[in-house]
Amino acid sequence: MKKNILFFALIAVFSCNAIIAKSFTPAFVKGSTANYLRLGICNHEFNENEGLGIGNSSAEVHAVTKLSADFVAPYEGAIITGINFGLCEPLNNITVFIRETATGAYIVSKKLANAKKGWNSVIFDTPLTLEKKNYYIGYHIPTLPPGSNALGYNYKSAATAEARETLMLSIDKGAFDDFTDYGLVLSIQLLLTGDEAKFGNKAEVVEIGRTKPQPINSVLDIPVKFRNIGTNKITNIEITYKLGTNTPAKQSFTVEAPAGSTPQTVTLKDIKINMSGNFTVSITKVNGIEFSGTPVSIPINTYDPTKNAERKVLLEQFSTEKCGSCPSGTSTLKKVVEQPEFADNVLWVVHHAGYYPDSYTIPESVSYERFYGNADYAYAPAMMLDRTIFDEYENVPVMGIDGDEEIVADFFREALNVPTTTSIVITQSNTVDVDRKVRIEVYGKDLSGTPPTEDLYVYIFLLENGIKTTTQSNSGGSYTHNNLIRSAVNGAGGAKITWNGNTFSVTAEATLPTEWKAENMDVVAFVAKNYQNPLNNTQVLNAEKVKLIINSLTAVENVYSETIHAYAKNGTIVVNGEYTSISIYGIDGKEFRNNNLPKGIYIVKVENKSQSAVKKVMLR
Repeated sequence: MKKNILFFALIAVFSCNAIIAKSFTPAFVKGSTANYLRLGICNHEFNENEGLGIGNSSAEVHAVTKLSADFVAPYEGAIITGINFGLCEPLNNITVFIRETATGAYIVSKKLANAKKGWNSVIFDTPLTLEKKNYYIGYHIPTLPPGSNALGYNYKSAATAEARETLMLSIDKGAFDDFTDYGLVLSIQLLLTGDEAKFGNKAEVVEIGRTKPQPINSVLDIPVKFRNIGTNKITNIEITYKLGTNTPAKQSFTVEAPAGSTPQTVTLKDIKINMSGNFTVSITKVNGIEFSGTPVSIPINTYDPTKNAERKVLLEQFSTEKCGSCPSGTSTLKKVVEQPEFADNVLWVVHHAGYYPDSYTIPESVSYERFYGNADYAYAPAMMLDRTIFDEYENVPVMGIDGDEEIVADFFREALNVPTTTSIVITQSNTVDVDRKVRIEVYGKDLSGTPPTEDLYVYIFLLENGIKTTTQSNSGGSYTHNNLIRSAVNGAGGAKITWNGNTFSVTAEATLPTEWKAENMDVVAFVAKNYQNPLNNTQVLNAEKVKLIINSLTAVENVYSETIHAYAKNGTIVVNGEYTSISIYGIDGKEFRNNNLPKGIYIVKVENKSQSAVKKVMLR
């Protein structure tokens, strides 16, 4: 489908899948017809049958993209020999140019009498030496015919999501309009030549897999995505990494990364997380040759498992079948929740409320419309995280679901980084297979040793997944509901906690209607403040989610592993939790006594009567 500049407001904004720490990754490979290096924000391919235009009148057009000083810095000293640009229709008398500002004088330019559909390479009469400074590269069309959609474009990638001024247009010598926020990039590149030794072996970190807060002294594997940005095939790389103030360490990898290939992932193994801080990664060797790659960092936070509980966040979505925008909101949340850093840590439930009710709406969900501040102004799709105000532009817990997945992910990260001292465990003694009854016990502990004086409540939801429907608005006639709240088992207000020292337990029972498919159901429990409190004081402290157990013979869930935390200290391995025996093994299977342990990685097996747990610990 062709797009028209005058109707950009109708273009669906492309949302990058950027979940993680990023650096710009230029396109930099040898051309197919000459040994030019192609450097640009855009991809090497674009859809030649889908271009941009300005409508049904002719116009003079200047099209420009910016290559920032930081973006071009790795190629400082290369020779700029020309420009490569993409069109979706043939045009005449195109002038390509380079400027230092969007509207400044040409540094260099050249006219192409007949430009073809596809990529066009223009070689300058006088080449330039690339410097570390901003370059605005573009082309001038003296007359774009009426109805023409000739301008080639790409969508921004995750690696270039933060680039600005990626597609700017001036019509009839007017001011430039910047279409960066539509996720668009002009299909244009610099053509470079240079020293093969300097530009042949180059790679760059694209992203580092983020992680949830980790128990102090735990051991973690961290994925790193990199890309070949040189001209040679890469067969091995060395990555140097550092957490906080630790001494840098290195790991090497054998890879197969031809020039111009898509990014690929390697995994840094057995990283000891002994402090909170920035985890910084850079590529320091490519094909055995020393290399100074741009460092990329992500924050890693730790907690003391003896004082802080593992954090899980409650995501409450508001959605109804009568809401035409809700399938799109659900799709955005699904993409973010399924990212590795959130998959087991963000617990998703869906209230069928916030817009006109449907057959799945329950009264408790409607009562939660108070989190909008005014139920008369409720809307969908919407969400809230831990019933906490996170959006600086809102003064209520509920907020809209942004179409940009990275913005949603940042809210998730902010919520996960709120520490908690409240632990939660769910057990079940159900007889669903006999009489469809469920009996759920939620118990937990305040690890600080001093429980809060403010009243807290346990809320228990039953969810059903895989509910197929043909009545969801704007779904094409077929839709599947997941994480749908079937029941607030102990009511909208939950059950008030009565502390026994620093522990608590709450029990709730229910009978499942026959139309609910028990095999597709989950249990979610969370500890929170009174939901009737002022909206700046309704926070969820922690949450947990388990599969609903159906078989009465197996209705005692094994949660033992979640209660055990192991870490290294002074040449020994310390285990917190209840146990009767500990066995310690090296990675070669050799068993060790728990004293004066040499540095290394250990497998710790902890047993307590009929229960067991296995943990991995690194001792340095």
